[in-house]
Amino acid sequence: MSKKILANDGISNSGIMALESAGYEVLTTNVAQEQLANFINEEQITGLLVRSATQVRKELIDACPGLKLIGR
Repeated sequence: MSKKILANDGISNSGIMALESAGYEVLTTNVAQEQLANFINEEQITGLLVRSATQVRKELIDACPGLKLIGR
């Protein structure tokens, strides 16, 4: 199983380095809200990190069964 994290609203370089040293692949692609579920499923994202710009609602969670972690 891949260990991919999408930091959709950005992340500091130190955050990327910490996650990569723990074995995660970090993607910093900014994906539009309406395309987020498809991107997460197609890229087999297991973790999603967001800030205020990205809304994580029940519909997104239900549409992405591979997500194991959501952080803000």
